[in-house]
Amino acid sequence: MLELKRKAIIISSVVAAFLLFSTVACVQQRSKGSGKNQGKLKSSTSAKQSADSLLTVQKQTGADTSRAGQAGASVPRGGINADSTLAGKGLPADSTAADTLKNPDDLENTVEYTAEDSTIMDAVLKQVHLYGNAEVNYGTINLKANYIRLNWVTNEVYAVGTYDSTAKKMAGEPIFQDGPETYNTKEIRYNFKSKKALIQGIVTQEGDGNIRGEKVKKDTEGNFYIRHSIYTTCNLTHPHYYINAPKIKMVNKKQVISGPFNLVISDVPLPIALPFGFFPFPKKKENGTSGIIFPTYGEEPNGRGFYLRDGGYYFAINEYVNAILTGQIYSNGSWGLGVQSTYIRRYQYSGNLSLRFNRNKPSDELQKLLKIGGTNDFSIVWSHAPKPRGNSQFSANVNVSSNTYNQQQEFNVNKYTSNVASSSVQYNRTFGQYMRAAASLRVNQNFGQINPRTQRRENGKTNVSSDFSFGVNQIAPFALKGGRGRWYESFRLGLDFSGNYALANALTAVDTSYSRLGFVVTDAKIDTSRLNKTKIVSFNLNNLPDMLKDAQFTGRYSLPISLPNFKVLRFVNITPSMSLSGEVFTKQYRYTKTGRDSIRIDTLNKVGTEYSYNFGAGMNTRFYGTFFFGGKRLEAIRHTVIPSVSFTYTPDFTGDAFGFYERIQVTNRKGEVRDLSLSRFRGVSSGAGNGRASSVISFSLNNSFEMKLKTKSDTAAQQFEKVSLLDNLSIGGEL
Repeated sequence: MLELKRKAIIISSVVAAFLLFSTVACVQQRSKGSGKNQGKLKSSTSAKQSADSLLTVQKQTGADTSRAGQAGASVPRGGINADSTLAGKGLPADSTAADTLKNPDDLENTVEYTAEDSTIMDAVLKQVHLYGNAEVNYGTINLKANYIRLNWVTNEVYAVGTYDSTAKKMAGEPIFQDGPETYNTKEIRYNFKSKKALIQGIVTQEGDGNIRGEKVKKDTEGNFYIRHSIYTTCNLTHPHYYINAPKIKMVNKKQVISGPFNLVISDVPLPIALPFGFFPFPKKKENGTSGIIFPTYGEEPNGRGFYLRDGGYYFAINEYVNAILTGQIYSNGSWGLGVQSTYIRRYQYSGNLSLRFNRNKPSDELQKLLKIGGTNDFSIVWSHAPKPRGNSQFSANVNVSSNTYNQQQEFNVNKYTSNVASSSVQYNRTFGQYMRAAASLRVNQNFGQINPRTQRRENGKTNVSSDFSFGVNQIAPFALKGGRGRWYESFRLGLDFSGNYALANALTAVDTSYSRLGFVVTDAKIDTSRLNKTKIVSFNLNNLPDMLKDAQFTGRYSLPISLPNFKVLRFVNITPSMSLSGEVFTKQYRYTKTGRDSIRIDTLNKVGTEYSYNFGAGMNTRFYGTFFFGGKRLEAIRHTVIPSVSFTYTPDFTGDAFGFYERIQVTNRKGEVRDLSLSRFRGVSSGAGNGRASSVISFSLNNSFEMKLKTKSDTAAQQFEKVSLLDNLSIGGEL
């Protein structure tokens, strides 16, 4: 029995080995005999290579599979042998079939080609014919045409267009591209190894014009020899004018050397000719070329006389930034300077900056008689636009100028008559998931009205305001690790802080009248010229101390609090609430009684805070009432009632314990004694204290009605549908 088993195992092993050997041999035989398998081909000058080892074809998607070679193929670097086609099928190649030394006739790069219509292989002549929008790529070389022929014996490619009988013209003429240079041709023959080319009917762009030629030769060093060439800046197929030269040589895209040439206009050669020409090509720069800007000249009607204006120099610094320096001068002695710059960083930011300064002198005898001296005008314009990226963003739109700049320097009607200007600079940033910050600076200008006597703008107002904010999104401090569903884990707390600093040249005044305040303000420690009116001063460095003294800073903060809600008696929802907010001041006021109906106010430069809080609770529930009808379609109507009651209480913050208000007794003109609570931070303009205790009870009753209908179709997915009759009918009030 054991002997029979051994024999059976031996026989099975022999049969399996025979079947495996036969399968491998069959696969090798089919891969060698088929011209349709995927693979690559070797470029060689040897004509004795077998047709099967010449090339392999890869099927192209969407091509006509009824023709052999409807695909793109490639010639690898250095070439491969025919047996390497098995490597693409997972089988090892025959290492003895290829020489380990590199063949000097092999190409340096892979040749890739495609064709939309058809690809025909000629194994005898070792040629590939490509029809219909054919394309060949070899390194930096790209060639497109309606017909392309590849010759692997000579390593040449030939391309030409085809005649369109419908349009009665040539179509798909060759477009040859070598790196960044593009050449439109009628016929081209190019050698991959020697890099020489023979071209018929070339058109190529050079600088602001283009060069055309009937017959062109290209050598291995990239030089072009062109016969019957023309150069023109006219982009038409048949140019109106051009320079005609029988022969030119274009040396490696750097310069052109020409024999005799002449100018032709409207196909008429002019009798002006030169024996030879040398034309160097300027180096291309994306940012332009530095150079002189010629000024404009004329006479101004506003009295500054004759001028030379907007002349200067352009600086092409690099591809990211440039600058323009200009100046102007007038016959009456006025002058000006200006700097403009544009900058850009791709995918990051872009912007422009303009700085201008002008010195204006009096233009007529009247102004000199009135002793009106010269004035200085300035303008700052800045625009910065970043690309949104990351967790921060900065933007700027600045337009700041002196009050008389538009009137004196602008010639555009809209700018000349403009009376306002605004600027803003903003920065935003987020820190992780919870924190955020923002800052901004705003400048608003009103240039005032023109004084008919002096023809100057007066009483212009400038307001400078700076805002900043910082916030922390609400977090659950008792559930930082996810929580376990306890009721107090829904408690959430956040922080919001914002500040504002305002500076203006319109100085505020203190109202000292008895009629509005109920008392007389004495010794307010301010300039008497500012009493009972607003004083406007020039916005300059000399008046900066007074403007800083009058500047206002206000900071506000709040703590958004979300308290956990809970249920009472299963159906009643209780929602407690609490809020805390406050303000920060940099000035405080001290009040001193100086008479029966007079108070002295002292201003203290001291930081202080004023806060307030309130708490309360809300309660709501739901009642449902359903009325059943049992009609043909109407099934029922449901009435939903949501009653809610809330209570909010705010303590009295005018007490001495808080220190926000100061109590003073004054006697009015009728002899009545009044108790006043004056704010230590808001000044007398706030009047009596507004921090009194308050409590509010509010209630509401919300009603909604819905009806339930049977669907019209029996095949509907749902048997019933709901229709809203009345969404919200509310009744409410406060106590």
